[in-house]
This record gives sequence, C-alpha cells and structure tokens, in this order.
Amino acid sequence: MTLRAVLYDAKGDDRTVDLDPGKLTRVDNDHLLWIDVDARDLGDLGKAAAAVGLESEGLHRLSRASRHPRLLRLPERIVLTLGTVDPEDAEARRRGLDIVVGANHVITVHDEPLVTLDSFRDEIDKEEELGRLDAAAFTAGLIDSVIAAFFQQIEAIERDIDALDEVAVRSPGGQSFLADVLALRRRIARLRRVLAPNREALLPLERPDFELRTDLGPVWPGIVQRLERAIDGLENARELLVGSFDLYLGRASQRTNDVMKVLTLLSAIALPGVVVAVVMGMNFKASIFDDPNNFFIVIGAMIVFSLSILAVARWRGWV
Repeated sequence: MTLRAVLYDAKGDDRTVDLDPGKLTRVDNDHLLWIDVDARDLGDLGKAAAAVGLESEGLHRLSRASRHPRLLRLPERIVLTLGTVDPEDAEARRRGLDIVVGANHVITVHDEPLVTLDSFRDEIDKEEELGRLDAAAFTAGLIDSVIAAFFQQIEAIERDIDALDEVAVRSPGGQSFLADVLALRRRIARLRRVLAPNREALLPLERPDFELRTDLGPVWPGIVQRLERAIDGLENARELLVGSFDLYLGRASQRTNDVMKVLTLLSAIALPGVVVAVVMGMNFKASIFDDPNNFFIVIGAMIVFSLSILAVARWRGWV
C-alpha cells in the first residue's frame, strides 16, 4: 500500500477513506484528515493534492525527495522536510520525510515505509475523539514521534557502550573492542548528521512571526527543546564512548604494568643466583673447589637469596 487516508472524527468515528474524486466529503473543524504516501508515486500524490486543494507547485516539490531539512510556506499551508531514522537500524541510515500541514489535514510523504510513522499510527489508533485536534497539534505529535526514534537509537547506543565497558575491563583482546568503538563512533556521527540539520526546519515554528503568518494554530511549544535534548543525548553518548576508550587504555596500561612487574620480580629473583654463578665461574684456583660438596652449598645459597627476595616482595605487597 503506497497511499493511506484516514479521517479522524471528533465523535470517535474514525475511518479509512477513498480519495477518488467525489468520494471524500468536506473536511470541517470536527474532522482531521491524515494522508500518508510512502512511495512518492505521482498518481497517489495527485490524489492527495486534489483532496486538499494543494497547488501544483507543492505537488512538484513533494514528487522528489530533499536531502536537506527545511520549512516552506505555501498559501494556507506549510511543508516541513525532516530527516528521520529507523529506531532499530544499526546503520542509522537517513530517511526523508515531508509533512504538509494545512487546515484540518496533514499529508506525510516518504520514499519507503517508516517505522516511526507506523508506531505513531499504532499510538493514535487507541485514542478517541482525535478529530478534535487541529492539524498543528497533530503534527506536533508526529514530529515528537520522529524525535523519539533518535532517543531510542541513543538508548541502544548507551547499552552497547555499557557492554563495551565490560569488555574493556574483563577481556584481554583489543581488536574486537576497537572495531566496536569505531562502529559506534560512526553510528553516533551519522545520527548527528541526520538530527542536527532538523533545526533549520523546526526553529521557525517557535518564532513570533510564525503564528502571525499562518492560520494553523498557535506556536508549537516544546518541539525545538526536545530536539535539542536529543542532540545533547548524542553528545553525551559520544562522551561515554570516549570514556569507554579511556577505560580500555587504562586497563591496557594496567595489564602492561602487571606484566612488567612480574618480569622485574623474576629478574630480581634470578639476579643473586646469576651473580654467584658468575663469580664461581671465574678462572681462578680456590680451595672451595677442592670439596665437591661445596657445590650444593652454593646452590643452597642461590635458593636462599631468591626466596628472601620473594619474601620481601610479598611483605611489601609487590606480588
């Protein structure tokens, strides 16, 4: 299905409607029409445009996807272009969404099915008397659902970072950890490239002149603030990822120090025996060499020296 039109009634008589000419009744203040087009098909766009009286200029703009968020003012309506993501897409691929807002009607246009819109539709299907909302309030909820997808992505990233912290502390291997850090870093960067430009489309909604220049209702409160919180959440996730990398470096340094401590202790334990062996191996004639039993005395002295060093190390807490 590439086109779906739902007429929300103030009395709760919500129903799917046909947009063929002559079949759609007039949409008044007790109704709200939501038309969703998910393939930018010109035929479906033409039906949607005819149902709400959209000008040919607006139809032409909707027929092609825009890569840059923006807000356009058309006669008696506005067009919002936003970037969104699938909440469970690990690649954080950008998906474009156009929203046409007019008196008692909203049109959403996108290139493929969007999980964000499906979730929003499931939520509002449980609401009664949704037709009492004006188009501006309905669109505010729709935009909030778009931003919520980014919060879900952020939550997933934070869970992955928590798992990385466990790997950094417990696992001695580093290749998989570094690969996971790089993947998360790229994911955060892609999300920010999709989310941050939405400011250009949403900031005008809270400007004082917006309400004066449109007939779509009062200024929509809280949308930009929620967007900024999502951007802050991405920045916080990036800081958490840096913290995980610092933890990994600290743990790697600790492992290196542990190895060097063991090697140093082994060298210290072996050093007295090496010194004694070198001295005893010097080319001179001494009476100690006349008695073969002195060999075992020398070996015993080496062992005593080594055990003494080991005992001192244990006492000082070095091992």
